[in-house]
Amino acid sequence: MDTEKIKILLVDDSRIILDGLAFNLAQQNNMVICGKALSAGEALQCISREMPDIVLLDISLQDESDGIELLKEITKEFPGIKVLIFSQQKNVQSIVDSIRNGANAYLSKDSTVEESVDAIGIAAKGKGIFLGETIPAETLHQCFSGKPERRNFAPYHLSDREIEIIRWLSKGYLSKEIAELEHINVSTVESHKENIKNKLGLKSVVEVVVFAIKTGIIAPD
Repeated sequence: MDTEKIKILLVDDSRIILDGLAFNLAQQNNMVICGKALSAGEALQCISREMPDIVLLDISLQDESDGIELLKEITKEFPGIKVLIFSQQKNVQSIVDSIRNGANAYLSKDSTVEESVDAIGIAAKGKGIFLGETIPAETLHQCFSGKPERRNFAPYHLSDREIEIIRWLSKGYLSKEIAELEHINVSTVESHKENIKNKLGLKSVVEVVVFAIKTGIIAPD
C-alpha cells in the first residue's frame, strides 16, 4: 500500500451510505479506504487494527454508542487520529458538541464530494477545522456568538483588538459593520482579519472562529 495515501475509516449505520462514500473517496489518488464500520464496536476494532489517519463518522449511530460518545473515545484513546463528523443534523448543539469534543470537521450529508475531499485534506495536514458550506450561515453564527474570555493568549500573539475582531466575526458581523462598531476603517478590519489568519495558520474566517471557540479565545453563550 502507498504509505503516502490518506487512510480513511468510514463509520455509518447505513450500508448504502458507506458504499457510496467508499466509492467516491476511493477515486481520489491520495486516499485509500482501510475499513467500513456499521457500529461503534466495529469502528474501534478497525481503528486498533488499521490505525487510519482519518475517521469519517456519522454523529447518529443507532447502536450502543452515539457518534459523540465514539468521538470522545477516539480522541482519548487515539489522539493522533483525525475525526470528521458526517451528519444529517445541522443544529447548533450538534456542531458545538462535535467541535468541543475534538472533531476536525463537521460536514452535512448533502455536502459535495469536493467538500468532503477538501475537509479530509485539511484534517490530514492538521491545519484548521473545516465546516461545510452547506451548513446554514445563520446556524454557524448561533454556534459561535459570545463574549471574549479574558485569558493570556500570548502563544498566538493575538492583540486585544484582534480578539475583539474575532468576537464580532463570531456574531456574523461584516467588515463594514465591524469598522463602524470599532470606529476604524474597513481596510483596517480586513488587515486585522488577514493578520489573525496568518498568526493562527488558518485560511478562512469560519476556521478562525471555530479555533477561537475550541481554544477558549472566545466563549459561546
